[in-house]
Amino acid sequence: MEPAMEKLDIHSTSEAFEDYFERFEIWAMTKEDAEDVNTVAHFLTFIGKEAYSLLRTLAMPEKPISLPYTTLKELLLDYVNYTNFECGKTGGSREMIHEDIRNSTTLLRHPDPVHTQG
Repeated sequence: MEPAMEKLDIHSTSEAFEDYFERFEIWAMTKEDAEDVNTVAHFLTFIGKEAYSLLRTLAMPEKPISLPYTTLKELLLDYVNYTNFECGKTGGSREMIHEDIRNSTTLLRHPDPVHTQG
């Protein structure tokens, strides 16, 4: 029987994220086909709907399936480190921080033409 991975809880601590990535990487090592595309496909399947939706937001305008696993991992770790830091600092809710990240990501992907014209 194939071992199952649980869904990634995006409301976890950074330590829980690190643990999830480590367990996923161990699971991936047990697979014969170690191509990066298959690793990404397995990862995106395992993490669940909520984490996938978050990755879509963080990876805009790219699709998560087009990015390497290491990039997806970095995006999620940056997110959890930022939210844990901000929640600890301000006591704010994760929803507000998630919206702030979404807005920041959109601004980075679509710069203001007034500021970019020479």
